[in-house]
Amino acid sequence: MVFLFTKSNVKMNVMLLLSALYIIFICIYSIDLFDLGFIPSMIGRLQEGQIIYKDFDYIRPFLGLVFWDYLLKFIPGTTSYFILITRLLVVIQSLIIAVFIQKIIFDKVRCDVSLLLLICFLGTFSILPWHTIDGIFFGTISLYFYKKKWIFSALIFLAFACLTKQSFFIFGLGIFMMIVKDFYKKVPFHKKDIIIFIFSVIFLLFVVYHYQIVKNFHLFLNQVFNFSMTSGFYENGIAPYLFKIKLNNVLFFYFLVLLYFLDIKKKYAEVGVLIIFIGLIIYPFFNNGVYKGVHSVFLLVVILFVKYDFQNKFIFFLLFLGWSASISWGANSPFFFMFIMLYKFIDRSKLVFPMYIICLGVFSLYRLLYPYQSKSIFSSTHVFTKKLPTVSGLLISENEYQYLSEAKMIRSEYENIIFLPGSPILDVIYKNYINRASWEMDVEYPSWRKDFFKLKDSVFAIDNEQIKVYNKGFYKSSFTVEITKTRKIIKKNKFFTIYGPVN
Repeated sequence: MVFLFTKSNVKMNVMLLLSALYIIFICIYSIDLFDLGFIPSMIGRLQEGQIIYKDFDYIRPFLGLVFWDYLLKFIPGTTSYFILITRLLVVIQSLIIAVFIQKIIFDKVRCDVSLLLLICFLGTFSILPWHTIDGIFFGTISLYFYKKKWIFSALIFLAFACLTKQSFFIFGLGIFMMIVKDFYKKVPFHKKDIIIFIFSVIFLLFVVYHYQIVKNFHLFLNQVFNFSMTSGFYENGIAPYLFKIKLNNVLFFYFLVLLYFLDIKKKYAEVGVLIIFIGLIIYPFFNNGVYKGVHSVFLLVVILFVKYDFQNKFIFFLLFLGWSASISWGANSPFFFMFIMLYKFIDRSKLVFPMYIICLGVFSLYRLLYPYQSKSIFSSTHVFTKKLPTVSGLLISENEYQYLSEAKMIRSEYENIIFLPGSPILDVIYKNYINRASWEMDVEYPSWRKDFFKLKDSVFAIDNEQIKVYNKGFYKSSFTVEITKTRKIIKKNKFFTIYGPVN
């Protein structure tokens, strides 16, 4: 008779239970009033019948929005638990990524490792639909097909990844050249590969037709390939890794060179990586919640894999994908893959459970202490949202609840009011898509001048705190600044100041 409650089964059951509790926690805890509603606001516009690029500004390729539009096709943005649903879908999407990563660079797919990689992938990132995660999703599927030598499926999913965000163009070009090189080696054809490719191409053609991409191709080119999107490549993709010439950076560079040439047994390097793993994960608690040195650790990981596992090209493909994903205005860090690749270097079965417990405990505490653009439950009274469109079922601070309540009061007085300079979650709640962007920053709102004159008789509610941030610099909202200069103040409340026409 097999004894069911073996030590390994108990660990697995504990991991499943803790993972379920963690997923519930990250789905309901906190609300980010600025980034959380960005993709949902775009989906809301599509649900209202607006046409991407034509009726609203979107400065990235279209497939990420299409992906989420289909996922949420029968779930209106005003559904009470809409944000909870989107967060759960992000977790499922991340779990699929974790499984495909195992299929690509691990010997086999294991449930315990899947849970560990899921926790590592999500890390401290805010749980929300995001184009970067979409690109990683399609990119890992492409690499999986490439490893199976399903060349055509790999190519079409590589195209899908590129059509989520411009930074994946670089990844796409690199992997495309590798695939073409293999194609000339007479890789055998697979029937399933051809079938997936044909159906995927048909789907893409349907998308291009249905979302009127060809019809509005000039708008697509103007918005997706605008200067602001292409000018930050060096600052966000190269500069964080190629440091300024300082003594500590020069010393680190020589350390990497020395590490590569020194004869160090892998088991000793694994101990060092385990120490780095633990040090990196707890460092933010000693630095006000801010990670530091992630780019340096990423370079260290690259050198270690070059030194000890150079033959496994798919490890470097995933590192390439992670680097491409990190080219971003905001979270320009290879964080999604950082802890996963550190674990891969160690790859010891006996360490899965303790590393899982460490990651789960640390990331849980981090999220409690440093919720993204929100207040900690330890520093503010929190309440559950009830009977609210879009955001019901969330545990948020009392201050944020008052913010939503004030917005509701303003909306009841001014039906077509526009909230500025970047509160897309309010647009989702009130199905309020009057202007061409829900993030009214210049870089996300290339058509703001047209709207400024078109909406001369509109009423605006400007966030009293946000305007202090978005009145200058890279994230400047010129639209909002001009409203404050040219319109009169009607009323000033705790969170918003109401502006209306001068006459």
